[in-house]
Amino acid sequence: MCNYLLKLGTWALLALTAICMISSGAQFNGTIYHLGEKEALVTMPVNASHLNLTLSEKTENMTLVDEMGMNVTFNSSYRYLRGDYIYNLTFEKHVIGWLNYTMSSQGQMFILPIRDHGPLRVILPAGFTTGERSLGIAKPEPDEFVEDDSGSILTWNNTTQISYIEVNYYRKSAPQALVIIMAILGLTGLVLLAQYYISIRKLKEARMEMEREANGKGR
Repeated sequence: MCNYLLKLGTWALLALTAICMISSGAQFNGTIYHLGEKEALVTMPVNASHLNLTLSEKTENMTLVDEMGMNVTFNSSYRYLRGDYIYNLTFEKHVIGWLNYTMSSQGQMFILPIRDHGPLRVILPAGFTTGERSLGIAKPEPDEFVEDDSGSILTWNNTTQISYIEVNYYRKSAPQALVIIMAILGLTGLVLLAQYYISIRKLKEARMEMEREANGKGR
């Protein structure tokens, strides 16, 4: 029951996202990957009555929303071929709108093989960003990178020369945390170095004292 409610909430969020994009007159006409902790919500534009979709993993949850924000029924079948799931989608009518589905997204790395060379956008989870080479970058570099209240948004307008996209991302607080860690390590190193020189100095003084005592006894 909990899994069912979770999936229902996910699809409601997808439908709401699509409706908001349509009603707001969003100009971006490409596929959007909204990354979460365990799943990516995918929204792709549709202007057809039939669609073939090739995915690297199986998805059983698809919804279709037209330009008025209404759900559209469709028939779906798939076949597995050479590691890919090839979906055949037939709509009840010609649809201008958005197809929504989910795909797995684990960790803080997102790798996407490019199958359809159209514009695409990746929205990172809230509180995450990318671009610091020591922590994680996007390859290839996006054409646009925007950070706002909805999250960090990366856009590739032309993917004709791209075989895959890889985005490594991290929490926005990570650079500050890294600086603090490096400062602590540096301070610890200085303390250890100071202790080392103090120990060496004490050993030299002790040796000199022993030599003085030995020379005194020798007389």
